[in-house]
Amino acid sequence: MRIELAGQVHVITGAGRGIGLAIATMIAEAGGIPVLVARSEETIEAAAAALRARGLSAEAFAADIGDEARCTALVKHVVDSQGRLDGIINNAATNTVGNLVMSKEKDWRAVFDINVFALMRLTKLCMRPMIRAKSGRVVNISSVAGKIGAAYTSAYAASKGAVDAFTRSVAREVGKIGITANAVCPWHVDTEHLRAGMGKRAKLFGKTTEEYMAEIAATNPQQRILDPEEVAATVVFLLSNYARGINGQALNVCGGMVMGV
Repeated sequence: MRIELAGQVHVITGAGRGIGLAIATMIAEAGGIPVLVARSEETIEAAAAALRARGLSAEAFAADIGDEARCTALVKHVVDSQGRLDGIINNAATNTVGNLVMSKEKDWRAVFDINVFALMRLTKLCMRPMIRAKSGRVVNISSVAGKIGAAYTSAYAASKGAVDAFTRSVAREVGKIGITANAVCPWHVDTEHLRAGMGKRAKLFGKTTEEYMAEIAATNPQQRILDPEEVAATVVFLLSNYARGINGQALNVCGGMVMGV
């Protein structure tokens, strides 16, 4: 089986590094045109340029997804320049680390503003051209934390639970017109974002980042931290025609850490 996304245009947020960059790379390798989105123009331009240097197609658009006007400009730019918008992969997210008792409401709101409200707004904007085309894909990068919870990151876990519910609701609304909406729920994936979060948790227990990550990996049935490409491959499959019957699902990519949920 070979996945072909020839000419398809997919927007990926948080695409400057980690999971987002891996997704953009695989889309390009499948013949698609990834539109890489991140806050840092320098980072995102460099990432897109690296793909183009390999003879692949890629566009870059610097945007803070919390800025509604900038997201509106993003979607307009994609539709005007490419004539189509085939999918949105909502990968950008933020987190706050600490126990519930010491947590602050402003930190919870900051997490929900990006992980839920910004995701909703950009999905809504991207939905319009997909509805006109009667075809499209929505893939939200969620987390198994939204299903089973996560100590010391309760705001993040709660936000991802909201993302899963939002995904199912969108899937019910647009499934009849040829659009699918799914979530991909990773466990810990080896990225800069993960290492930063693990470093903060490690300090709570007086450990180094490496010590804490080794302990976390040992709790997984596969006894390892996942790679970004494993998540990206699942996303690219969901974008393909092979996955047109998969809708409203939250697929675990977790090494068996979560089973039956």
